[in-house]
Amino acid sequence: MLRQYAILLRMGFAAARQYRADFLMTAFGALCYEAVSLAFVGVVIHAFGTIGGWGFREVAFVYGIRSMGHAIHGLGFGQLWDTDEVVRRGEFDRYLLRPIDPLLQLMTRRFQVTAVGDIVFASVLVTVTAIAAPISWTVARAAYLLAATIGSALVEAAVMLAISALSFRLLVTEPLMAVADNVYVTFGPYPLNILPRAVSYLLTFLLPLALAAYFPAAILLGRSGGLFVPIWFAGCSPVLGVVLFAAAIAFFHRQTRYYSSPGH
Repeated sequence: MLRQYAILLRMGFAAARQYRADFLMTAFGALCYEAVSLAFVGVVIHAFGTIGGWGFREVAFVYGIRSMGHAIHGLGFGQLWDTDEVVRRGEFDRYLLRPIDPLLQLMTRRFQVTAVGDIVFASVLVTVTAIAAPISWTVARAAYLLAATIGSALVEAAVMLAISALSFRLLVTEPLMAVADNVYVTFGPYPLNILPRAVSYLLTFLLPLALAAYFPAAILLGRSGGLFVPIWFAGCSPVLGVVLFAAAIAFFHRQTRYYSSPGH
């Protein structure tokens, strides 16, 4: 399956590059969007000095993990936003007739060009903030950072995949995905211990935003004392990302049973 995914993704990338001006402008626009978002975080911290005791370097490190996770998610799973359109138009019929997993076909139906700009921005940000952050780097910590970025992508993908799977019942899920995405964008860059405890729990166990960046960053920065969950749970964020993504895949395939072709 991984080989099929790589082939389909490469074909999509080659097709997207045929329109070079559009490719470059779209990627550059995504990069600028992320840069402006980070600048806003900087303005907020400049106005208040710190956020929950976290300075700009530390908050930017959280932003870097979330940004890299979002970039990887966009590259691999950005097409999930079009699931309801695929279902309503009957495009899913073709996926069922081909000898390839329908979910794999959905994820690679087009190449997500914005992911290119996101990855460039996130790679620079993670590198710079990792160097600037007050962390004594070891091989183990570097490996954990890598696992955290992948886990962040899988957490976001799990949420979006679970919501998109509801398209087979609801037909329209993009508004729900937009709500989840706005929550990630709005609260993702900040240490969640600044929020009321009830909200922090909601962003951990209902919409698992805390797993995507805050928990791994707190572990690496040595700020586990401010966590509102046990340290072992926060440290397992990358593993929980894998578990949630696997559960979301199973949920998606289960929901396909409710697919009704518009041609029927």
